[in-house]
Formats: sequence, structure tokens, C-alpha cells
Amino acid sequence: MARNKLLCTGAAGFAGAHVVRHLMTNTDWDIIGLDRLSYAGSLERLAEWQGNPRLKMVFHDFRAAYPTSVLRALEGVRYIIHNGAETHVERSIHDPESFVMSNVVGTMNTLEAARALQVGHFIYVSTDEVHGPAPSGVDFTEDSPIRPSNPYSASKAGGEALAFAWSRCYRVPVTITRTMNLIGERQHPEKFVPMCIRQVLHEHKVAIHGRRECNDKWTVGSRKWIHARNQADALLFLLRSQDGKDKAAAARVAHGETYHVAGEERSNLEIAHFIAKTLEKKLDYEMVDIHADRPGHDLRYSLSDESIKSLGWNPPVAFEESLRRCIEWSVRPENLRWLEG
Repeated sequence: MARNKLLCTGAAGFAGAHVVRHLMTNTDWDIIGLDRLSYAGSLERLAEWQGNPRLKMVFHDFRAAYPTSVLRALEGVRYIIHNGAETHVERSIHDPESFVMSNVVGTMNTLEAARALQVGHFIYVSTDEVHGPAPSGVDFTEDSPIRPSNPYSASKAGGEALAFAWSRCYRVPVTITRTMNLIGERQHPEKFVPMCIRQVLHEHKVAIHGRRECNDKWTVGSRKWIHARNQADALLFLLRSQDGKDKAAAARVAHGETYHVAGEERSNLEIAHFIAKTLEKKLDYEMVDIHADRPGHDLRYSLSDESIKSLGWNPPVAFEESLRRCIEWSVRPENLRWLEG
């Protein structure tokens, strides 16, 4: 009997590589990784699987339509996890066109490929940021309004709209997930956690974004955080619910629906203190006004993940344990290069 075959876009990127690694470890499926190897992609993230017959890489820039040669290489794909995207907010502010091309046009091209391949399940990986800033105490649900604050989140919202449209118009079996801030090993050093590890390790000052209030006190930026491996586990949970073996789960996880994968809330300052404590270093930091320094960023993001948890999914590893493992892995001599870029 033929094994399931899955396509993961952005497979050489940070989040995509964690998806591939999780699937290679926890299934017997054949995996096809698609990537264009931009600045954020590195085949080193998948080095341990080099030569494994279950993993095949296909190189294509999905900002262009999938040519016949690529579709031929993808024949037999049953599942697609469309994880590939431009993700850095500041880059989107300076170069919005590339984000629209990757996250909107690229999503359309990948949906069209899914239609041509007649796949059984297409997961579009989106972001909490499509909802815009979350007021204190508010966790956005899947039905909360979409109000993006920057070109990155707007382009991801555009990708969501296309995924919904292809589900309803063309009957592509789509599920959308929205995920909070990801952490994990081999993350690009432009992201907060590896940047903070690097700064603390070298005893340099860490910039903590917040908002200066009228009484000269600061409100610190806050997020929910989740390890990329836990996100990959949630994606696999959703795929397996639709594999026909668990009819009760399949009835609960409906195509055309959205599920939040949230994690645990911590302020940026709490994350920095945890990193410093783990490294047994003193934290040297300065508060920086988020709106003056990072226009288009929001002070707080937060999602409710009650929907996916009600189906039976929970993160396999708690957040602080995930973060501690990530810090300890990152400062091993053989891994320090991932902090430098």
C-alpha cells in the first residue's frame, strides 16, 4: 500500500523545516519540500535527512505559477501544508510588494497547484497578526474581525481570503490555522528570541519594545509564544483527523474552517529575563517606544485556542521547557552560527 505523500512549502525555512522534521519523525509519509532558498531558507536545517528516500526537495519560486515539470514532480501528493511566506514585519514595511507577491500571489499559485493535483487536504498557515492589536484581557477567536496593521499581516489576510474562496468556489479542501509567535532551534537571527540570546550571551543591551504612558511608566509588549515543533504537531493532528481512520474527529474538523494554535502569553521583558536567567547572565535592557521605533507593529497579540483544544489537541511540550531547550541548544559551540546569520 502506497504511503501518504505531503508537500510542505517553505521547507528550508525555520517553521517549514520543523514541520518536515516532525513529520519525518512521527509518520511514515513521503515528504516533498518546496523552497526557493531565499535569505531565510537553508538546507542545513534538513541536513540530517539528506539521502533519506522519504524526503525529496523541489526548488521553485511559488510567486510564479507551478510549471508542468514541478506539477509532475508533485504527482501523488495527498496533503499540502502551505507554510512558505515572507514573515518579517519591518521588511514588509520597506518592501510591501515582495510580501504581496509571496503571500497573496504565491498562495493563489499554490492553491491552483492543489486544484490541479486534486489534493485531499490543504492547510494554509496564517498568523495571529491578521487580527491586529488585542486589547488587554482579550483573546481573539477564529470569528474575530480581521484588521491587519502592516503589509505583512495584510498579505497573510489576503492569502486567507483566497484560501476561503478556493474552498467555496473550487471545492479545494482547505483548513486555515493562525499561529502566534514561534520559537525554536535554527530560527533566523532577525527574530526576537535568537536576537535576545545573542545579545545576552555577549552581554550587550537588549531593546524591549513598549509604550510610554502619560505617567512616564511603560506598558511592555506582550505575545503568546509557541515552539515550532508544537505548531507542527497541531498541523499533523488536523491532517490525521481527516485521514478517514477517525470518523468522529473528521466530523469535528471541518474543511473551510479556521483553527488557532496559540501557546502561552509572556511579555518581551519576561522572555528576556528567562533567557538571561537560563544563561546565568545579567540582563541589560532599555525600553524603546514601539510606535516610534517600529511603526506598523502592535503592542499585544493574543489568540484563543479553545477550538482546537476542544478537539483533543494540546501542545506536547510546555512553553518554558521548550524555550529552555531552545536556549541551551543555541549556545552549544556547534550551533552558535545560527545566532549570527
